[in-house]
Amino acid sequence: MKRLHALACLLSTALLAACASGPDTVVFVTKSSLAMDVEQTPPTASIAYDRVEGYFGPRYDTSAVPPVLASFTTNGKLLNREVKQVYATGNAARVLVNPGLKFPDDPALKGAIKPMFFGTSTTLGLKIGYEASGSTSTFTLGYKRKELSVIPVTDGAFPSVLATLQTDVDSASQGSTQFGAGQLFATGSVATDLARREEVRSVFMTKADAALNAYRVEERTQSRHALVTLSCLSSLTDAQLPKVWSNADALGVLDKEANVAGFSAMTPAAARSRYTMFLVAIDADSPAETMRMNLHRQYVCGLAGRPATA
Repeated sequence: MKRLHALACLLSTALLAACASGPDTVVFVTKSSLAMDVEQTPPTASIAYDRVEGYFGPRYDTSAVPPVLASFTTNGKLLNREVKQVYATGNAARVLVNPGLKFPDDPALKGAIKPMFFGTSTTLGLKIGYEASGSTSTFTLGYKRKELSVIPVTDGAFPSVLATLQTDVDSASQGSTQFGAGQLFATGSVATDLARREEVRSVFMTKADAALNAYRVEERTQSRHALVTLSCLSSLTDAQLPKVWSNADALGVLDKEANVAGFSAMTPAAARSRYTMFLVAIDADSPAETMRMNLHRQYVCGLAGRPATA
């Protein structure tokens, strides 16, 4: 439960610090912990990674905010682990991204200001068990990520903020287990410049492509489940339909708007039509919906005495 409130606590701390020092003060906070536990009997490796980052400070009407930069990386090894951490503000943060910078004043950091907040909270836990031979026998990975921004908006102007997280796990054998974590947090011109870098953009694009591919798989699978179910439904008699409606309602296959309970008051043809309309309205963002449609397909095709192959 403590981790559920980490970001809220960070915001509260930043607000208290800002109130004590004034609205024109930048509060920039990071907190990291990385713990490892390796046991030989039985062979196990446990790793816990915990990081909180937050910025509370002025946001100008030009959409500019004072630049801050924080990064955390590890080399991924259980033993001989290396940790690199960067914490920088102002021109130091800008020079890290653009080494050729000549320290010019930023004309955008002038004028009226409003407070803004940007923060992230990440918890990552990993536990691996090994056979006597050294091969992996159990693998448990837990992940929590929270991100929050409270940013005043001006017409045509919105500040740049950037937060990324990338992890790599290799647990093929006890001797080669690796766990790497890389995290980046930036605001203002630094965030904009970093977003232009290919290595930073690739983190986003890789995750976006993976999400899109997953969506397409769920979309195809759910569509196939719906088609097979409707094919089996066409073989059922009107007297069998209440069983189909009951199963669909129990599994939650149809949206609540379908009002499955009202199917009994409709003619069989009208009920079939409404059922079909809502069954094909797939939810490709939900793997759980794919599972429910699979179970419903098997039930309907079982009633029809037909193979439930999708």
